[in-house]
Amino acid sequence: QTPEFEWMKDNAHKYGFILRYPEGKEHITGYMCEPWHYRYVGKEVAKEIYEMGITFDEYYELFIK
Repeated sequence: QTPEFEWMKDNAHKYGFILRYPEGKEHITGYMCEPWHYRYVGKEVAKEIYEMGITFDEYYELFIK
């Protein structure tokens, strides 16, 4: 993992982005880890997903569906 990827993992949520398919969550997302695949969800949602340590799929099931 590059320093840039580490920075993105630690800071992307501050700008409203989440890592869409994180490592270790393949059974939830249905996709292998894609370290280049970020999704804009807005700062508030990104912060919640980051702080809860969940995927967008889990967030969707808990709060949107």
